[in-house]
Amino acid sequence: MSTPKELIGTQLGRYSIVEHLATGGMAEIFLARQEAMARFKKELVLKVLQTRWEEHPEVVGMFLAEARISALMNHPNIVDVFDVSEEKGRHFIAMEYIQGRTLTELAKRAIQVTKSIPVEVGVFIAAEIASALAYMYDGNGSTGEPFHVVHRDISPMNVLIGLTGQVKLIDFGIARQGLSVVQESGARPGKVTYMSPEQVRGAPIDGRSDIFCLGTILYEITLGRRLWRGPREVAVKRIVEERPKPPTFVRRDYPTDLELIVLRSLEKKPEDRYQSATELHEDLQNFLTRSSAHLRNNFQMADYVAKIFSEEADALISDSGRRRAQAFVEGSDSAESDQVGLDFDVQQLGGPGAALARSLRASALGVWADVGSDVGSDVGSDVGSDVGSPDRSIRAANESSAPGDAEKHGTGGHVSAKPESLLSESASDVALAAKKSNTEKKDEARPANAMAAALGKVETNRSQADVPDRVPRRWSGVVVAGIVLVAAMAAGLLWWLRGF
Repeated sequence: MSTPKELIGTQLGRYSIVEHLATGGMAEIFLARQEAMARFKKELVLKVLQTRWEEHPEVVGMFLAEARISALMNHPNIVDVFDVSEEKGRHFIAMEYIQGRTLTELAKRAIQVTKSIPVEVGVFIAAEIASALAYMYDGNGSTGEPFHVVHRDISPMNVLIGLTGQVKLIDFGIARQGLSVVQESGARPGKVTYMSPEQVRGAPIDGRSDIFCLGTILYEITLGRRLWRGPREVAVKRIVEERPKPPTFVRRDYPTDLELIVLRSLEKKPEDRYQSATELHEDLQNFLTRSSAHLRNNFQMADYVAKIFSEEADALISDSGRRRAQAFVEGSDSAESDQVGLDFDVQQLGGPGAALARSLRASALGVWADVGSDVGSDVGSDVGSDVGSPDRSIRAANESSAPGDAEKHGTGGHVSAKPESLLSESASDVALAAKKSNTEKKDEARPANAMAAALGKVETNRSQADVPDRVPRRWSGVVVAGIVLVAAMAAGLLWWLRGF
């Protein structure tokens, strides 16, 4: 049996194998090159069936079915398949090469740097994937008949973010066609923590199952925490029986209209969810429009990817950030990840240098966040919770209305951003932004109990001008009324005494 290394430098059909990229459950992924006349060269990906499966007709049939289903797709958010062939007893599929990062890698990096992917970035990615799902299930080809393709493996590992900002769904290895896909007996295909309730039960599924999986992804990447955590048996039980905590329970400033979209996608019964990915896509796009989100196209997505993977971002990664990111990838329970705002690695004394560092961590890497929105706030606050979120006026409106391992096609290319694109604010500008931010946050809840004690020393280092008003805005009327009442009583007392 040949190893992946042995295939490097060899020829399969019209393709020269250049580099081994990844190993999957039944195939090896290679970077390959096609050459032709007039110095024509094109890089692409070869998915080569492992030799151990070549003698199993049922596995070969699944592999060819993947190629057939993938070839039906012609959509900007679905990876293109160019060819399927067999050479020297090896079956392989030739497909589009996307140089970039998986969504798993992007989410991990964002957690390390800013605690989560910015809301508008996460919504943009989810809207692109929803567009792909709508095409897969309701789209049609030359026959005019809907494809009715169910992916069955919608997970962050199967979403690629290209260096040019395009979002691509990959790996149709277990995808099936049909109005109601009856699952095979035995082990359930796919990644259990990204399955729908009907999928883990082995019941027939349709396109609404993929919608649940996308809802899981959107919940996780915008909150920076896993939804169905724990061992396989625990995760399966939670998916079937447990209602997810509303995002606003995890993060107070989470947009309430986005919360409604996420929770509707995660309804246990398919009939209670979005009935089509087209409807989900429209709601996500409408959210971006209403929230005045800056991220609207692939160019801005590419800008975010460049900044979050830049060398400047490396300096903002803390030890606790690394631990949170690792817990996210592993899907393990982490007490630290549940205690928002306890990132003591970023505690710093006052001064313009510290203010600038906090500004970079909280805002610059969100690309479009309001600079200084978190600068000068309590050091123990959830750093980066507003990163990339809609502007301050939209957030205020949302809060006032609130009711309360698989395969990948690309390697992580080196991405760098110009330092001046991140370090655009002077220390004095940041200090002014901090003072403005503190004034605007008068009505925010103060840290309590252990957190307040931990942060007490830092609070005493601030000047009086930087300390927010301790009286919540909603009490101001009561205070004024009390003062007026006391003054009236004093005046009445004086008048009464004059009678004597």
